[in-house]
Amino acid sequence: MGLIRLINTQGLSVYVIAVGCLLLGPWSSVGIDYFSMDRAALAGGEYWRFWTGQLVHISWPHLLLSLTGLAVLQQMFGEELRFASWALAYVVISLMIGVCWLLFDESGWLPFGGYDYVVGLSAMLHGLFAYAACIAMRRDRLLASGALLIIGAKVGWENIYGPSEFTAGIIDMPVAVTTHLYGYAGGLGTAAIVMLTGRMIRTDR
Repeated sequence: MGLIRLINTQGLSVYVIAVGCLLLGPWSSVGIDYFSMDRAALAGGEYWRFWTGQLVHISWPHLLLSLTGLAVLQQMFGEELRFASWALAYVVISLMIGVCWLLFDESGWLPFGGYDYVVGLSAMLHGLFAYAACIAMRRDRLLASGALLIIGAKVGWENIYGPSEFTAGIIDMPVAVTTHLYGYAGGLGTAAIVMLTGRMIRTDR
């Protein structure tokens, strides 16, 4: 019973994302070919890739790292991850990641961009952590602030000094750290919109 009390059972619907990751996992090349966030394909009108690219993984270690991150997210911020909340955040953050990647990644403003396609849940996880932590400020300011600071510092570090070679070796592909920045910014922006909208609704009542 003590162990059960330690496990957060709220926000379990977020594991719908895990199901999507498993369906588009490294079983075959179908995920990469038809669902990755591919620059040329998006330019050709395949806009669904904005939302499916987050679910595609190129190797089993890559997928395992993503699922581990998702589990940590749910355990830390399950209270903030009701289905409607995280689903809205997923839709908005995915679009923000994709649009920023298309607009800015080849501009030269950031030194570690320029990939032709991007896959994996890591950018979305950065966004969902930022989103949930902002919402959680009302519940646990210390936990939320710590998460925002740690993830923000990580994003800043890797976009200045480059991605982790260790992580790249584990997942067997380069780490697109610019998308982590876009995801983090997208999570903050989405949280700001949600909190501002909620405040306006309460004020109007």
